[in-house]
Amino acid sequence: MKLLVRGDDFGFTKAVTYGIVDAIDNGVLRNTGLFTNMPSSALAASMMDGRDEVCFGIDFNIVAGKPVSDPKDVPHLVDENGNFIRSGRRVSDPRYQSEEGQNELFPYDEVYRELKAQYDRFLELRNGIRPGYLHPHSIMPANYIRAIRQLSQETGIPFSMDIQKKYGFVSVFTFKKQDFTKTMNTKVFDPMAQLNKNPLKDVQDYSDQLLASPYVEIGGHPGFVDADLLDHTTLSLERVRDHAMMTSDWIKNWVKDNSIELITYRDL
Repeated sequence: MKLLVRGDDFGFTKAVTYGIVDAIDNGVLRNTGLFTNMPSSALAASMMDGRDEVCFGIDFNIVAGKPVSDPKDVPHLVDENGNFIRSGRRVSDPRYQSEEGQNELFPYDEVYRELKAQYDRFLELRNGIRPGYLHPHSIMPANYIRAIRQLSQETGIPFSMDIQKKYGFVSVFTFKKQDFTKTMNTKVFDPMAQLNKNPLKDVQDYSDQLLASPYVEIGGHPGFVDADLLDHTTLSLERVRDHAMMTSDWIKNWVKDNSIELITYRDL
């Protein structure tokens, strides 16, 4: 079995950044995508050197913080203060419920402009080293996915969703049959639900099915929590659960005892 472990939002905040690094150094995390528009992105980029076992990609972010582009060039993506319009506000907009409405909310030219700016910012932070993969974040309007695929075609860098589909990856959610559409379109902060999340138990419960599959993904949002994170996203407290899962003795022993090969997008 080949196992791809991915942790999203590297550089979101200082706490998330340090939590992801800990999940790399003391756990099984081998793939993580950088938020290049956040203040902690430079800190995160500085921590990539010397961790050659990790595939560092880019997580394209259009719902938190400020754009890399001039806000005047992406007026449909930002609020009156020049910050990205939050995902909770997006999904509550009636226009978001139709493709035509999503195209109005996320004009392709603006989305592509910002994603290309974030890509160029990655190159700047990494002195020309390219990301290992391209990955979406949070909501997924059609023009956003289209722009990522366009950049993937232009650069030859794999789009995570497409390459995982090509290889037939499964995850615990494959067997749980969880409805991601409902999850992604609900951006309500429920602290108890996040604290009660138990991703390690999910892996344990579906261990046999996962081991019987040739390609498996364990994804999540590992990290520590700080006030900055609480100010920027509803997906906050549960990050410590994903971190605990990826650094647990159980999962490290599970990988070792079953001769599981930890892979990255580079291997694909």
